[in-house]
Amino acid sequence: MLCFAIRIYVTKILVNEYLPRYDRVMDPETDYTDAAAAAWSRVAPDVDLQAYGIVVRLIRAGRLMEASLDQLADNHGFDVHGDYEVLAALRRAHPTPLRPQDLADRVMISAPGMTGRLDRLENAGLITRAPHPTDRRSTLISITPDGIQLTDRTFHSLVDEASRLLNGFPTTRRKRLTQELRELLIILGDTP
Repeated sequence: MLCFAIRIYVTKILVNEYLPRYDRVMDPETDYTDAAAAAWSRVAPDVDLQAYGIVVRLIRAGRLMEASLDQLADNHGFDVHGDYEVLAALRRAHPTPLRPQDLADRVMISAPGMTGRLDRLENAGLITRAPHPTDRRSTLISITPDGIQLTDRTFHSLVDEASRLLNGFPTTRRKRLTQELRELLIILGDTP
């Protein structure tokens, strides 16, 4: 699995450098993955590309949405996969503090990456660290009132942006897609 820093870098390159140059008019029923699969089927005609197409579409949809959400979060002083996700995890757990490893697991970043984020958030007055009462090797992280305010404000903006991104996708299909994606994530081991 690629680390989030690489994913964010690749996403920014994809969106900022390659997509704006893509000025070809496509059939409204055809997407980039259809074109890539057609090219691959010429190179490897005996290969079943159905699973490949699903995975590529999920990745591309995620990257395109992530770029939009990253820009919005940046307007609030965050990046979605860094500071905001840490604060959001703390906000959802509030008033229960979390250990750094629990936070790292929830936001899917490495422990060393978590340390830098916690330092930055603590210096900004958005979190506090306290010694763990039973484990001298660990600390407990809590969100501050300023962190709560900023996280709530950002959360509402992100929800509005997500609604905007899916505006053209009918509600009934959203429900079906939600169920399908939930089942896929469970198969892939994404559990609470």
